[in-house]
Amino acid sequence: MDGMFDLLRLFADAHGLSGYEDEVAELLRQRMQPLVDEVRVDTLGNVIGVRAGDGPAVMVAAHMDEIGLMVRHIDDDGFLRVVSVGGWFDQTILSQRVIIHCRDGRKLAGVVGCRPPHLMDADERKKMVKLKDMFVDCGATSAANAAELGVEIGCPITIDRELRPLGNDFVTGKALDNRAGIVMMLSALERLRGIADVFLVHNRPIVRHVDDSIVRVMESSTCRTMG
Repeated sequence: MDGMFDLLRLFADAHGLSGYEDEVAELLRQRMQPLVDEVRVDTLGNVIGVRAGDGPAVMVAAHMDEIGLMVRHIDDDGFLRVVSVGGWFDQTILSQRVIIHCRDGRKLAGVVGCRPPHLMDADERKKMVKLKDMFVDCGATSAANAAELGVEIGCPITIDRELRPLGNDFVTGKALDNRAGIVMMLSALERLRGIADVFLVHNRPIVRHVDDSIVRVMESSTCRTMG
């Protein structure tokens, strides 16, 4: 379990919002390099590893990106208003620790908040807080101060969370969909030497309706570690 957990932690803890997968892509390229005959990155950012062979061609695919947020507005008090990137249940976002990825490379810590309950009326306290009513607090005291910290509209935001073990070989963490698939793919490359010809990982779900007599697509969001 330890080796599989460590590899899953390496990829799950990496940050790669949809459209900003460079950190994960480079990590994957490095890990895939010794396991294949050729590694290349195409113009769409897909990391493709190929191992030549005489048997049937097999493709294993997993996506690198993760859901997150993006800055849409910075108010006068320095709070960041955000939109979701990917599918979220709004209530799971509230109180999350996050990382704001600035264009200059700085990474700022933040936390998702909302108007405190003691300032809400009775009816408001009974309602679910929607994302549009939440904000990210990064410690900025004004819009100008947020800009000094490197925050701009359009900055990607990811969840600040580390992979943790639970009981019975279960884990909790972020981005398990589909970093678990990447770990399975790398494990397959190590275990199935000489059996499959082509392995590919892509950062966008572009491989979908492919004849399964030609390739086999393996894509998993499981969060159970393998022994």
